[in-house]
Amino acid sequence: MIFFSIIIPTYNRGKLIIGTVDSVLSQTYPHFEVIIVDDGSTDKTEEIILEKYNKEGKVKYFLKKNEERGAARNYGLKHAKGDYAVFFDSDDLMKTHYLDILNKIVIEYPEVNLLAAKYDYDNNGKVENHQTLMNLKEGWYDRGLFLKGNVLACNYCVRIKEYVYKPFPPERELASMEDWLFLLANLAEEKIFIRDEICLTMRQHDERSMSNNQKVIEARIKATDWALNKLKLSSGDQRILIAWSHYFCGIHQYLDHKRSASVKEAITAIKGAGFHKQFLFLIIKSIVGRKLIRAIK
Repeated sequence: MIFFSIIIPTYNRGKLIIGTVDSVLSQTYPHFEVIIVDDGSTDKTEEIILEKYNKEGKVKYFLKKNEERGAARNYGLKHAKGDYAVFFDSDDLMKTHYLDILNKIVIEYPEVNLLAAKYDYDNNGKVENHQTLMNLKEGWYDRGLFLKGNVLACNYCVRIKEYVYKPFPPERELASMEDWLFLLANLAEEKIFIRDEICLTMRQHDERSMSNNQKVIEARIKATDWALNKLKLSSGDQRILIAWSHYFCGIHQYLDHKRSASVKEAITAIKGAGFHKQFLFLIIKSIVGRKLIRAIK
């Protein structure tokens, strides 16, 4: 029997977290616990959780001072009793078969230490796919997949019993990038198995941590520096990491209507990693501008 610990850090998500926890409790696979780590919420999260789930034995609620998600995930890991930890955000939804799929992967590949399934988006009721993720074939992937960025977000699972994993970087300034850095660190000598099946839904809303573009850019720059200083990367891997981080920052500059900054980032990416259609497309979009693109559409 495989026992899963679902670790859900949360901060001021009282209006959303009930749907999230209910989706976890609706899993068809029965052997799991839910660890909610309240990272110092100032809304009514504690009241809502304790009132709703006070008689639900699977749900464990922990309140701690605010230190951001990396520290919150590590806190949850310290209290986890499972064979595997499943990381999940407090505003997203699990499809009922998610844990069943993870369990099947473990049965099929008993040696697996990191595993994941795919997700889609709920954008105001409209279902959208993550195209890059959808194009990935089912199978094993090494760290190379994640040098360009984190296609999985926080949606993955790690063995925590009889396996020595590297914890999340707890630094506050790395918030929103801790999941990416966790994968880069733990895939140094490991591979992750990704199942070609959609098992999760990420809900798009204005309060998501990735919605503040300038804050995200700052975090990506600091995360890139962290990876270059903390991880053993070949010179080729370093070039890829740096170039695609410039591309990432360029996208968020574009989303913030900073077109010249976006072009500069894309050009820097080209200088570092050569011509890629994504880099060139970003330059074209930045020159044309979002308003004209929308008008054409």
